[in-house]
Amino acid sequence: MKPTAALLATAVALHLTCGHAVASERDGVACPNGTDASVSDGVLRCSITLEFMRMSMCPRLDFPNYTQIELRGVDQCKPQGVPLHGKASVDSAMTPMTTEPRLVPSNRPISDVKVLATTGLVLPIPPADSAYQRRTDQISQDRFVAQQTIHFWPIGMPLSATVGHDPRNGVTCPTGFATELLDNRRRLRCMNADVRKAGCDAVNPLNPLSPWAVERRSGRDLCVSKDITGNRVVGQYTIPTGVGYVGALGNPASHGWTLDTDRSGHGNVDYWVNKVAVLKYPVAR
Repeated sequence: MKPTAALLATAVALHLTCGHAVASERDGVACPNGTDASVSDGVLRCSITLEFMRMSMCPRLDFPNYTQIELRGVDQCKPQGVPLHGKASVDSAMTPMTTEPRLVPSNRPISDVKVLATTGLVLPIPPADSAYQRRTDQISQDRFVAQQTIHFWPIGMPLSATVGHDPRNGVTCPTGFATELLDNRRRLRCMNADVRKAGCDAVNPLNPLSPWAVERRSGRDLCVSKDITGNRVVGQYTIPTGVGYVGALGNPASHGWTLDTDRSGHGNVDYWVNKVAVLKYPVAR
């Protein structure tokens, strides 16, 4: 058998979310469980992938008397009677109608109650004939398969904020608002807080030849250096970078900053967050 990859087509379909809306700006917006969530450069996109399938068939319109199908590698249509144009066989065609689209990778039809509970009612735009790729089968009829990506707005996004926008472009936080990714990067929340990566002073006054260096780790990050005898020295705290803060001012926690250890969506990197003043819905792009 010679497997072929299905062609990936991107399209937008009507999507009527039947899930509960997120309550407020404090909750942010989220892609429902069972859907694909992607985040790039602070933009959250929600999508599902559908697979459309057509079966192999004989005869082809251009070889109407080739009605006998032979299942071998690429299905062949063979003539009943005199061959046309001297051809003993031709590749099969695909049926004009597709089966009900199925969700990838669960393989459930879009009318399945579990799919409806996850995605709501999806009305896809059928792919063009050229989007289908043959998938050969040694023991049964070949299949022609096309995939289609359907984008939709995350739960909690105000309907009024989506008018005139395309869900393929996703949502992002307004200018001046920090992005917070939660629930394994499936939920996005916007806040006008000062969020700074945790770092260290450039100079260790006890040993200027050994500057402080940040040590990223699971749990609280450390500022490390060496004393004049070469022994490892660990500082008491990290500091917010890019705001002119220096360690001599003391622990940032005593000056309105809160340490966000292993900040969600940033691996093992700690961040210092200043007091949150306002939370706001993201905006459609």
